[in-house]
Amino acid sequence: MHIFLFGGTTEGRKIADYIARSNEEKNIAGLYDFLETDVYVATDYGASLLPKEKHVRVHVGRLDAEEMFGLFRQAVLREEDEGSDASQVLVIDATHPYAAAVTENIVDACIRAEVPCIRVYRPYGRLSSREMLERGSSDFLYFDTIKDAASWLKTIYSSEVGIRKNILITTGSKELEEYRVIPSYQDYCYVRALPTLEVLEKCSKLGFRRDRLILMQGPFKEDMNLAQMRYADAGFLVTKDSGEIGGFPEKCDAAIELGVRVLVIGRPKEALVPNEDWYQVVSLQEVLKFIDLL
Repeated sequence: MHIFLFGGTTEGRKIADYIARSNEEKNIAGLYDFLETDVYVATDYGASLLPKEKHVRVHVGRLDAEEMFGLFRQAVLREEDEGSDASQVLVIDATHPYAAAVTENIVDACIRAEVPCIRVYRPYGRLSSREMLERGSSDFLYFDTIKDAASWLKTIYSSEVGIRKNILITTGSKELEEYRVIPSYQDYCYVRALPTLEVLEKCSKLGFRRDRLILMQGPFKEDMNLAQMRYADAGFLVTKDSGEIGGFPEKCDAAIELGVRVLVIGRPKEALVPNEDWYQVVSLQEVLKFIDLL
């Protein structure tokens, strides 16, 4: 079996770890039907978190649909040469729910290469473990994009100078430039993002102060979120709905306790995916159970 696994997400790391352990158990048992796996992540940091196992190969860099198709097709041809077929090639899409374009590329490549695909679904996070708030609460505001949220903050900071509060940004480094529309963003914006040199350099280039950076690997428990919000003296938190596995509830709980207003960036429109037998959308636990059968 040849597996292509996409995603530097928590789910992707858990699946890669599970495959590596499965291969180690097969080796101990004297079996040789290893799960030959190629894992694709976007950054060196994401690669550094993955297991080191000789049948799990890690690749860094983004692929377009054509490059994916080429890889899948080559794997199918190898299986055919060995007397197998495309059913021995499996694609697992464990990319972030906000990376809809990547999922669409994976689907396109799978259709053309005629290989099966599993999409790992990340459930939405509850607003709070206390279940105190409903959508529409004045403490929670919802926006379609980071640009929309930044524009709202720009309006607040332009018209209500006397009540400006610091902003803790936890939406990653990809679209940080959108926040520069906020007046005096250098003084009011704290950025929480991954601890990589690339992120540090990007933040500095965009004008975010180094003493306003919290570069750490999440997700975090509620007490760590509390500490970071206190450190930032935050009045606003900007976050994606990263689900239970991404620590979204813990962010909300901490914000509620400290009276921090939460700006939630909604998930993008779902990627267009086929309703076919070869394409399955399942939970992380269902993927792990499936791997046990391989």
